[in-house]
Amino acid sequence: MVDAAQTAGKYPLDVQVNHIDLLAFSGHKGLFGPPGTGVLYIGERVALDSLREGGTGSHSEQEEQPVDLPYKFECGTANTIGIAGLGVGLRFIFKEGIEKILAHEQSLTDRLFKGLSQIARTSVYKAKDGSKQAPVISFNIDGSEPGEVGAILDQAFDIKVRTGLHCAPAAHKTFGTFPRGTVRLSPGYFNTTEEINFTLEAIAKIAGAGIL
Repeated sequence: MVDAAQTAGKYPLDVQVNHIDLLAFSGHKGLFGPPGTGVLYIGERVALDSLREGGTGSHSEQEEQPVDLPYKFECGTANTIGIAGLGVGLRFIFKEGIEKILAHEQSLTDRLFKGLSQIARTSVYKAKDGSKQAPVISFNIDGSEPGEVGAILDQAFDIKVRTGLHCAPAAHKTFGTFPRGTVRLSPGYFNTTEEINFTLEAIAKIAGAGIL
């Protein structure tokens, strides 16, 4: 099982070359889809049992869950609006090109990392090999609670971040940031260098003011 929640749509993923049997990812991040969408790729070598059963709109004459795919794992009414939105996101990626999207996001991430590294009282967490760094950067302001930093960025500067453990407590235990977590910034394709600079200025003000 490969968790590609942060990489789908940002890096090329070849399930054949990488011998991936199960690949799970959300649709609302790198794929530009709406919330409530996601995909589970199931390779031919894997045999899974369905955990939930219900109406599928097909094989209604049967009392048991259908065995053919995808209905075996898709009970209930499908999120047709979400699926349609995800389709639009995928078409946008194919049109723009995943390499172009990644190059822009990596450029913003590099600028963000360099700027954060120069701000006093700030600890930054990233991959040692920058070429393997996804466009996601976590940081903390020493002596400050991540949640409070995120609230100030939101309320005073209208900058949206994610704070806490990010559904990955084991990763935070590895980094030594458990249980407080970190502040996470995720530069996207529609962000600009000016917005990154504004974000860095806001973080510098918070860290320099010593208000937390």
